[in-house]
Amino acid sequence: MASLREGKLFRVQLYEFACESLAASTEEVDPYLKIDFDNFKLFKSNVEQNTRNPEWSFKAGFQYEISYLEKLKTRSLRLQCFNRTNSQCLGEASIDLHTIACGPSHFKLTLRDTTGEAAGLLRFCCVMKMISPDFSIIFQELRLTMLGCPASASILISCSLPEAEHRSIQVPHSREGAWSGPFVLALETSLADVLKAPHLEHLSFVVLDETSVRQGEALLEFRKAFNTKPDSRVNFKVPVTFTCTEGSSEWAQEPMGAVGELEGTLLYRNLPVFAQMSGGVCVDGQVDGGFWLYEGLPFPQSMLHPPPLLQEHLGVRTGDAIAQPEGEDGEINFDDIDDVWFLEAIEKIDLPPPWEKRRVRAAGDRPGRMYFLDPRSKRTTWKDPRFLPDSWDQRVDPATGKVYFQYHRTRQTTYVDPRSCPVGWEMRLSKDGEIYFAFLPAMRTTLIDPRGLPDNMDAALDDLGRMYFKLHEAQSTTWEDPRAGQQEVTLTKWRQAQSTRWWKEQVWREIEEITRRKDLDEKSEIDQTEPIFERGSSS
Repeated sequence: MASLREGKLFRVQLYEFACESLAASTEEVDPYLKIDFDNFKLFKSNVEQNTRNPEWSFKAGFQYEISYLEKLKTRSLRLQCFNRTNSQCLGEASIDLHTIACGPSHFKLTLRDTTGEAAGLLRFCCVMKMISPDFSIIFQELRLTMLGCPASASILISCSLPEAEHRSIQVPHSREGAWSGPFVLALETSLADVLKAPHLEHLSFVVLDETSVRQGEALLEFRKAFNTKPDSRVNFKVPVTFTCTEGSSEWAQEPMGAVGELEGTLLYRNLPVFAQMSGGVCVDGQVDGGFWLYEGLPFPQSMLHPPPLLQEHLGVRTGDAIAQPEGEDGEINFDDIDDVWFLEAIEKIDLPPPWEKRRVRAAGDRPGRMYFLDPRSKRTTWKDPRFLPDSWDQRVDPATGKVYFQYHRTRQTTYVDPRSCPVGWEMRLSKDGEIYFAFLPAMRTTLIDPRGLPDNMDAALDDLGRMYFKLHEAQSTTWEDPRAGQQEVTLTKWRQAQSTRWWKEQVWREIEEITRRKDLDEKSEIDQTEPIFERGSSS
């Protein structure tokens, strides 16, 4: 990796600022923020009117340069909250840049007044990507075999990273299918982009014959051939597969299986030193949750031990064959629901494209359990892909077989199912991938999940964004969350019961809509037919 004494460049983005429970000496509070990024960039947010729980739409993006990376531990991001009413500084907080550069991108910091007393909580996101302008991948000692024999071919090497869209290497034709190299692919990127998940970036090797006709392609995921040590050789061996394309539709492309094998070595140069963790939150300098992007990278100095590895969290690919899904924690088996109407009704509801239904073979008259195939990943799951809210899509990670959900508004993904929210609630993902919930009647948001409550109780937010709970039978409300202090077995029971009720409601509404459309179609046919019998003249 690069020396710590070389001048380095970071791309910084600050956004989603919010405060909670601001303390002030006056009743009227019109808060705004002053943001100082190492005296390098100074910003001032807009003023929020008369609130102790402000949220700012303020966003800032800039490039930050530093000559000595070890000085990041002594440099800081300083944030101050002021009341415009009396120009009082309500409180301030800071975090060192080393923690930002290698810790989570989401922060919760306690604002403290001039006496050191807590004066509120500040939440914000800071993405700090270390950029290498000449990140280089060097390929050497390439060997190609097709059907077990050395192959006469040339190779076109490219990369899936967006910044490498128009960059590729043309490896010249070799009758023996051997190339000593070196061949260099250089681009400007960060480790966060190279090693991101669950959408794994990869290298592509397209095999061409002497007439430049495509004979197959090999893909190599960065995570399977990576090393943070400078100039360390990484050996790789990947299958070459052939895809038959008929027409212009992407669904007409069918893989025909492995037709060859490509092996070689690669090494990386000019690697960035820092990469932020995946997920988690930094609370007053201490890291809560999150995963280490790759072993050997720096991690926050507040941590005594390295964080858990993201690759261990994601798991390892077990093959591309389509198999029945493994069990998933908390997944409801609808076939076990003792409700004949529900089981008949849900069979009539179509799946969103391109999903397909399958069933496990079963003995006796009762059909086997239903599972679902995602043709995009050639993976299966028990998790039903129907009834996702607007802007959401269910997918299966081809590398691990795990179901995840894509939120199209921010292009972020999560393993948390966005369904089963009570009426008036929506689950959303911020641009940093953080889950939050919107309560539409109050037009407020919260990080607290409103799901998993006992029957006859619903969550709501007041005008200040505070969560309270409605007890329908008693026709009363309470601030006390009934989930606090409950055993996990009880919480699981509540979640599953609420989810089952939610699914039945969706099926009922969909069947009603199908019936309504059918009635309208039949009425339309009658309306078109009746006038024919009315046209004759009377005698």
